[in-house]
Order: sequence, then C-alpha cells, then structure tokens
Amino acid sequence: MAGPGVTRLSRGDLFKDAADLDVDSDEELLRFLWRVLAWGSGRKLRLNHKRVQAVADDRSSAMAALRQALKAAREDPAQAYEALRPKDRNAIAYLGPAFSTRVLYFAGCGALDHPCAILDSRVAATLKNTCKWDSLGESEWPTSTCIRYCTLLDRWAHEESRRLGRRIGVDEIERWLFRP
Repeated sequence: MAGPGVTRLSRGDLFKDAADLDVDSDEELLRFLWRVLAWGSGRKLRLNHKRVQAVADDRSSAMAALRQALKAAREDPAQAYEALRPKDRNAIAYLGPAFSTRVLYFAGCGALDHPCAILDSRVAATLKNTCKWDSLGESEWPTSTCIRYCTLLDRWAHEESRRLGRRIGVDEIERWLFRP
C-alpha cells in the first residue's frame, strides 16, 4: 500500500484498499474515492477540486451513492452504475461515467470475474477506430451502454481465455483498449 511520500498509486494499491474497505465508514469511502480520483487523474488533476467540493457540498448524498454503488458492484453492475449515474446524471457532480466506472472497477478487488470495467474516451476511441465497434458514442454513457460494453469485454475475455488456455480478466482487455 502507498504510504507517506509515495507519489504513485498502482491498481494493486486500489484493489487492496477495496478489499479492506468498510463501506459503512464515510472516512474510508472518502479515502477510497480520493485515491481512485488520484490514480485515474494521473498528473492531470483538472476537475478533482470540483469533485471534492461537490462531495463537501452534499456529503450525505455522495456517501449514500458511493455506498450503494460499492455494495452492488460485485453482483449487479447495472444497479451499481445507476447509483452513481441515476437517470444518466451524475450523483456526485463532476464524477461522470469515466470516473464512475473506475470506482466500480476497483470495487472488485482485482477479481477476474468482477463484472465492472473502466470505460473512458480512450477506450471508446480504440473500440471505434481499431475494433470498428462504434455503438458506444463519445461519452456520457447511459447505464445500458455501459452494461453492453462490460458484456462485450466479458465475452472477449472468455474467448481469449479459451484461445490462450489461461484465465483472462476483462481488465486485461480494457488495458489493451486503453493503450495509446
């Protein structure tokens, strides 16, 4: 786990955070969210101050949405995504589809069978330009689109698992789609 003075978070750090997470603790939920935001932003922290302010402005609603999403993420990705994107709107201001899917992905603690995958504009662009799968659109993905994407990655992961003779997780497919 990253500690004081560590400037880089890994996927493994966030999986461990999720595995140790007490979803009934606001402090732990916030710590998890801040670390996912830091990981997903890299060196570009452009909207994180607005995300933090949105949580501060309506902490109880933000905590309720996060708690509901994280509890559902391992069993019902549609319900989990809908908790963060109810009726295609952000439950937490500035926490849109890309960061919502990051939160849900890390909730899986790295399990190969976790049904949630990260979806952002880079992944969508690769799907469109390289794979010729352009039914996602550019951004602002509704729940049905996000679930179609996760289902596609799950299918591809199973196909690759059979082809390679080893278990492939959806995140291996997502990481390939994300690469430049």
